[in-house]
Amino acid sequence: MASDDVPVTIVGGGPVGLSMALALARLGVTSRVLEQRETTTDHPKARGLFPRALEIFRQWSVEAPIRARGLPPGSDSFAVLDGLERELGRSPPEPFADQGPSRKSLVAQDAVEEALVARLADYPQAQVLWNTRAVSGEIDAGGATVTAEDVKTGETRVWRSAHVIGADGGAGFAARMAGIAYEGPPQLALMLNTYFRADLSAFATMREVAGMIFTRHEGYAGAPYTFLNTNGADRWLMLERIGAQVDERPRPLTDAETIETLRAVLRQPDLDIRIINQAVWRLTRRVAARFREGPVFLAGDAAHRFPPTGGLGLNSGIEDVHNLAWKLAFVLAGKAPDRLLDSYDAERRPIANANADMALTNGARFQKFTDAAVSGNQDKLNFWLKDMQNHTNSIGHVLGFVYEAGALIPDGSTPPPRTPRTYNPTDRPGSRFPHFWLDAERTRSSLDLFDRDMVLVVGKAGDAWADAAATVSARRGLPIGVHRLGDVDPALNIAMGPTGAALVRPDGVTAWRIGWPEPDPVAVLGAAVERVLG
Repeated sequence: MASDDVPVTIVGGGPVGLSMALALARLGVTSRVLEQRETTTDHPKARGLFPRALEIFRQWSVEAPIRARGLPPGSDSFAVLDGLERELGRSPPEPFADQGPSRKSLVAQDAVEEALVARLADYPQAQVLWNTRAVSGEIDAGGATVTAEDVKTGETRVWRSAHVIGADGGAGFAARMAGIAYEGPPQLALMLNTYFRADLSAFATMREVAGMIFTRHEGYAGAPYTFLNTNGADRWLMLERIGAQVDERPRPLTDAETIETLRAVLRQPDLDIRIINQAVWRLTRRVAARFREGPVFLAGDAAHRFPPTGGLGLNSGIEDVHNLAWKLAFVLAGKAPDRLLDSYDAERRPIANANADMALTNGARFQKFTDAAVSGNQDKLNFWLKDMQNHTNSIGHVLGFVYEAGALIPDGSTPPPRTPRTYNPTDRPGSRFPHFWLDAERTRSSLDLFDRDMVLVVGKAGDAWADAAATVSARRGLPIGVHRLGDVDPALNIAMGPTGAALVRPDGVTAWRIGWPEPDPVAVLGAAVERVLG
């Protein structure tokens, strides 16, 4: 490579692209982010991070500044209102029972991007080029060549990389470059976000819930409006469907007309409102036919786009990054062959399709909830408010994901029950290793053990497996950490037992498990490591 080339080029500097740069930098991999915007987003866009994304951000030391910008705990509810001063009911928030080190946070995407950029300043391995658009690219046996243009000056630069990550959302440069098609309808509806400023902090509901539906009343006979809370004080997002395939409005409303509509909906005729900006976007359910083509990988919205109902989009993208980054680092460092990277598609694409299906189910439920909100029937509304728990209570889906194939060795054991609202921990291969606190102060989680290297978790009588890890590590030139369990809470469903072991990947996913001793543990563990890493 030339002196200004980098191992990884990341196309797109939204939260997924920035997360990829940070994840790689922490693993010692240099990357360059190409982002055509001048700076981070000025629109809230995605809102809400789930426990899985936040426990990853916790490990990267960005959870605290992100959480500080979010709504208070327990705000993951939807309320129905007749104007600002009359609440008709709200859905219950999701309970959190220490299933991980981090509970969810309702926080807007602009805050997430700003926190990531601030953290990246500590890593010279990551370079973010704003005002830079990828305009063409070519793939060859040695990697990829990307030509980028400065959107202000028109100056072009050409760089080589071993790998290209497409984190460019719906723009699709990386997908087009790699010839990757998408599956699913390109558009389900055309939507309008109106981002506005109004001090509503005096109204308890507006401080305490994530979303609101405002019903019709004698002063407003139009369609119900959905509002989303971005900071609990003075910034709000109003969602509106404006058509199926095209904008079906006779004409867009002026800012003054929009403000008057908002005042009528809120029953506040003199409220001071300022429109910050608006964004038109397509509601869709599309998943890339493959997430890898040679040196090109797709992540986040570039790999999968689905309705925002349930908040799965951004969270899926963060998990994509966490899955892919360690694999790229291992391959670039010579710790694993290139075929390890094929496991990214095998693992993450089924999860993307499952998330897309759940988002569609949530969307259908939300429509029934909206219909109930404007029905004038309080019993009907109460029914659907209660059912909205199935929309907001998703920890079983979020933490209970399972990779059925990929960089892992299935053991054929019976999986624990899977329900979206209830998380059942397990050390079964393909699952997130269970969380438990390592200290009485609850500052160190078991998940903190898994970061840069493979780790062998052994039972309290698993000396032979611990010794085998040291031998396999030396022979293969691969760091393998060892953590010995003490007495284990049965509720964690750690089935490896006192004489067994579990090989856990840097992303905290169990790759291999055994529940008994073997005559030649070095051979057995060595074969498992070889099979997992390819």
